[in-house]
Amino acid sequence: MDNAPSHSRQANSEEAVADAIRRMIVESRFDEDERITESNLSRKLGASRTPVRMALKLLHAEGMLVKLEGRGYRARLFSEEAHVHATEVRGVLEGLAAQRLARNGLSSLNRERLDKSVEATGAIITRSIIDNEAIEAFAVANLIFHRTIMQGSDNPFIEDCLRRLKVMPESGIGEVLASSRVNWSLNRIIVSHSQHLIIKKAIEAGDGARAFNMMREHSSAPAEYHELF
Repeated sequence: MDNAPSHSRQANSEEAVADAIRRMIVESRFDEDERITESNLSRKLGASRTPVRMALKLLHAEGMLVKLEGRGYRARLFSEEAHVHATEVRGVLEGLAAQRLARNGLSSLNRERLDKSVEATGAIITRSIIDNEAIEAFAVANLIFHRTIMQGSDNPFIEDCLRRLKVMPESGIGEVLASSRVNWSLNRIIVSHSQHLIIKKAIEAGDGARAFNMMREHSSAPAEYHELF
């Protein structure tokens, strides 16, 4: 009886450490030729060496780390082409999640979450002021929208595959481009909000094909928005 909570805490600890290191890699917080070691990361993160060791093995298996001769790893560098490929895969996976949710039907809880998400993004548009407060509010509402669809798809393998895409910035579930990387505009938020409304309507109507196509386009859109807005 006592072992289950201990194993759960250990797993959660390893996952939290892996997420922290993953974020450091995505944010380019390691030098190109820096040797990443278990002992150094333990000190940086204030974590014990066991979860750090397990996290490094996981990230190496995911392709985020390259094993060096002897001890240690280095962060893997990704090309612009790789970012494009990751965005394509994300679009298909999120499209599949929307399709499955449309076919399975919305629970009352998921319907409420989608309603609140589009209400929040609609309020940002009504306010018509794009500042840090608006961007943060949009990021939260957007994450709720995407995660609700992902979890409502009732297929954990979709989320597992998307989690692996976190090797790329903004390729995780419902992630948005940071304000430091993009010129946020009201038009950009209006387009995203409009797409959310169309996706939501397709899901409510049980139209799996339309839900898939619109979510696929929507999930692939940030790269195009970077050029258009």
